[in-house]
Amino acid sequence: MACATTSATGPSATAGNDGEGLSCERRVKVGSVPEEYAWLKAHYPGARVNMQALGECAGAPADKLMVTTADGRDLTLHFDISSFF
Repeated sequence: MACATTSATGPSATAGNDGEGLSCERRVKVGSVPEEYAWLKAHYPGARVNMQALGECAGAPADKLMVTTADGRDLTLHFDISSFF
């Protein structure tokens, strides 16, 4: 059995935003593309963006960032961009 913890290279709670971005269902609500990058920097310091793609999640516009974290993990992060796109 493992316990969940928050570290400098993993997601942490953000007031008013319960999405951790690791799936369409848990996408992060943002108000702009620069906000996506600010969220990435805050939650995954040192991560490198490999690709950015526009897509959909549950019929709503979504932005996906494919990143490599500072500790070498490859992740796809999902952002809800319906407020501005």
